[in-house]
Amino acid sequence: MLLLDHEMKIMSLQRVVTNTEAGNDRYAVNETYRMFDKLLFDEEQQYEKRTYTKDVVKGWVSAHKDKLVGDLSEKKKKKVFSIHKLAFVHASHLSSDLILKGLAEVGISPTQSCLEMLDDNNLLEKVIEALELTETRYLDLLSEMQNQKVRGVIVEKKNRLHDASNSDSLEFVFDEFHPFVPYKANRDELRFQEIEGYNKTLDKFFTNLESTKYALRIEQQKQHAQKRLDTAKNERDKQIQLLQLQSESNEKKGNAIIYHADLVEDCKLSIQELINKQTDWTIIEKLIKMGQQRNDKIAQTIKLPLNLRESKIKLALPDPDVIQDANVSDDSDVSSDSSASESESGSESDLDSDNDTDDLESESDDSDSEFEESQSTKKKSSKTKLKHSVATINVDIDLNLSAFANARVYFDSKKFAVSKQNKVEQNTQIALKNAERKIQKDLARNLKQETDELKAIRPKFWFEKFFWFVSSEGYLCLAGRDDLQTDMIYYRHFSDNDCFVSADIDGALKVFIKNPYKGKPLPPSTLFQAGIFALSTSVAWNGKSSTSAWWLPGDEVSKKDVDNTLLGPGRLNIKGKKNFMPPAQLVMGFGLYWLVDEETTKKYTTARLLKQDEHGLHPEVSNRKRDLESLNLTAILNEREQKEANDGGFQKDEVSEKDISEEKEEYNNMDSASVNRTEKEVEEARRSLLNTNVRGKKGKLKKINTKYADQDEEEKLMRMQALGTLKQIQEREKQKEEEAKRNAEAEKEKYVNKGAERSNLKEIRQLKKYLQDDEDSVDSKYLEQLDSLLPRAAKGDEIASFVPVFAPWSALNKFKYKVKIQPGLGKKGKSVTEAILYFSSRKVEKTEDVEVDWPVEHELLKGARSNDIIGVFTVSKVKLVLPGSNANDKGKGSGKGGGKKAGKKK
Repeated sequence: MLLLDHEMKIMSLQRVVTNTEAGNDRYAVNETYRMFDKLLFDEEQQYEKRTYTKDVVKGWVSAHKDKLVGDLSEKKKKKVFSIHKLAFVHASHLSSDLILKGLAEVGISPTQSCLEMLDDNNLLEKVIEALELTETRYLDLLSEMQNQKVRGVIVEKKNRLHDASNSDSLEFVFDEFHPFVPYKANRDELRFQEIEGYNKTLDKFFTNLESTKYALRIEQQKQHAQKRLDTAKNERDKQIQLLQLQSESNEKKGNAIIYHADLVEDCKLSIQELINKQTDWTIIEKLIKMGQQRNDKIAQTIKLPLNLRESKIKLALPDPDVIQDANVSDDSDVSSDSSASESESGSESDLDSDNDTDDLESESDDSDSEFEESQSTKKKSSKTKLKHSVATINVDIDLNLSAFANARVYFDSKKFAVSKQNKVEQNTQIALKNAERKIQKDLARNLKQETDELKAIRPKFWFEKFFWFVSSEGYLCLAGRDDLQTDMIYYRHFSDNDCFVSADIDGALKVFIKNPYKGKPLPPSTLFQAGIFALSTSVAWNGKSSTSAWWLPGDEVSKKDVDNTLLGPGRLNIKGKKNFMPPAQLVMGFGLYWLVDEETTKKYTTARLLKQDEHGLHPEVSNRKRDLESLNLTAILNEREQKEANDGGFQKDEVSEKDISEEKEEYNNMDSASVNRTEKEVEEARRSLLNTNVRGKKGKLKKINTKYADQDEEEKLMRMQALGTLKQIQEREKQKEEEAKRNAEAEKEKYVNKGAERSNLKEIRQLKKYLQDDEDSVDSKYLEQLDSLLPRAAKGDEIASFVPVFAPWSALNKFKYKVKIQPGLGKKGKSVTEAILYFSSRKVEKTEDVEVDWPVEHELLKGARSNDIIGVFTVSKVKLVLPGSNANDKGKGSGKGGGKKAGKKK
């Protein structure tokens, strides 16, 4: 980035470029920039249309091909340009999207290799056609730009995070902007928005860009929070489902053990007998394997490996439900049932006989012989085949317990699982609420760290720059935040028909009450509320004392002094008798007005006008004051400035506070400096009189010094008086001293007049600025503005925003959202935050009852910031009193001692 002057010299740049190669320019300060000349900025320069021929395009392709061949010889891997990239490189004045649009319209794939044009004349002709079309469109855009008729197009892409159930979720977000409709392959996921005027297009795009990014971040945070909540719900559902499956499985296992109690006992007995004979555990498992190979029922029921260390075995029992269905169709096979039982008993005896042997080989031989005999005599019935195909249930059997005792273990486990499932189901709602509360808290913390959303700022009313409130009868009360604002209210918004309220106590506000009804006195309650408002900034607030305020009509308050000069900033001349009011208890309140739209405002304005007609009231808003009509401030100011210009005096710029303070300090040191200067001048005059150079004077003085060496000062004065020279010296000294005093007084008066002139000139300029006609001074429609502020919205009112107000507690009787403020030691920022939190945490009902909170009101409160609200407070130290809390009992104990702890017994 460079900054050039009119001679193309570099004035500033981001970094210095010093390239020592021949032919390269140096980029530094005071160097001439030669990359372009002034013709680039010539508005009359006309663009000439470029033509594209086969030879030109083939030359592009050939040059690129030669470069590729050279790169291959240097063992550099280079990518082949696509047709789109080749056209953009050699016709860079055409935008990439414009070229892409032209290629797509003639039916050419933009990603196709450019080398194909050397062998395909048809493709080459289409590319030339696309370039000519793009060039024509480019010229049309230039023509539209000169005529300021360029239409802008904003490309919106589909939001992947869009939630159709959420009305605040964005379905499309801004992606690109162009002066034409671009070519896009996936047009189904895009939306094009055309806007009249390219400047408006850019303005809309970048205005909504940051707010869109913020909205997407917020949406992402909310979806992440919802995902966490769904995960917590799924975990609870899985836990309940797991407990349910566990209880069903335990019940099924217990039923299977009871149904096959005899088989379980036989399996237990077989294993227990082998253990009692102290057979090795590995041999027991091998015997079971051999029994399974012989299709022994007991051996096939036992599952390996055995858990004999814990005295447990695992059995694969047939599913009782399947067996009951199979028994219905196999009632005719009773004989095979008995033979099967005989073979089972024989198998048990075989296992017992095998365990009697001491040698593993003899056991194996006997088992083999028995297996061969059983194979020769074995008959496989249809029921046996069915049992081998029946699904089994694996159960753990404790060898120390009976079959029914093992079943009871499973039934107890089932009861425990059911009990746990019931507890989980009962606690699920509480757990989910806690999880949701934690997730929402984390979401609120994350959202607080995000940048505030770009939103339209509510236009401020003219009276919001001051301290203000509206009385319970609807009268607007204003007070300045400083002396300059007090003067501004007096000059711009105060009339003889209004009232002035203040108090004779340090720090009290000067409150001006607007009275739009000429000749109608203000209600006492309005005057009393204005008095409380005036006392809120005084020392009576911090001292928690009650005092009286007073009021005066507007025509008895003036800005002019008795000599018709203007008083200083914030000072007013009280001409009438003060009307004192009863002592007031200082209790303030913080409330929220609801700002409604124009249609709702018109409705309330019409109702107010009808009410005024019924009571015969005719509002007359005027800011005229008699004491200001005789002042021609413009003429005074012009005359003063002209005098200063003629005298070479002060400049027309306002005097700074630093200059005034320096002048005051110089003015204060004027007396001491002048006295010291006078004494020095007298001493110098005496010396100069004695040391005047005269011919022969040195010799004469030498003789005089020798003659009068022993003469003291008193004798010297007596001799000079006798000769008449003393009187001459004293007169000269007196003249010098008087002249020095006159000069000191003149210089002192000069500084005094200079400061007074500057101060007076500054006040006149400030007064002229107050009386200038601008938007703020036009407050004739303030009654309509007050109609748009509702203490509580009614059915059918459209709420747009809220307006905070700090007023006496009695003026907030009609407010729905209000809290009491009393003198205290708390900070107002923290109190505002607590008040907004209290408002937001109240119960919301989706009804149209004006007494309950509405969702739209709480939605607007979400955007409340304490820093934007604390400006309405007139006090700094407060105590917030929320409904339901007793402020008088805070910090107090019960019984004697005022709540202090009892001391030690003596």
